[in-house]
Amino acid sequence: DVSILTIEDGIFEVKATAGDTHLGGEDFDNRMVNHFVEEFKRKHKKDISQNKRALRRLRTACE
Repeated sequence: DVSILTIEDGIFEVKATAGDTHLGGEDFDNRMVNHFVEEFKRKHKKDISQNKRALRRLRTACE
């Protein structure tokens, strides 16, 4: 995120802000879920990517 401020007489005034509100949160969670789906597949020879309940539990754990 980026913020532009002015400071006059000890008063901070925000002029503008910009950024990606999902970057780092949701994106990071998705990467973790995908990683562990692949790790589970490698270790247990089972693909859980279509199992909604397993994915929901995994996503909760990753969050």
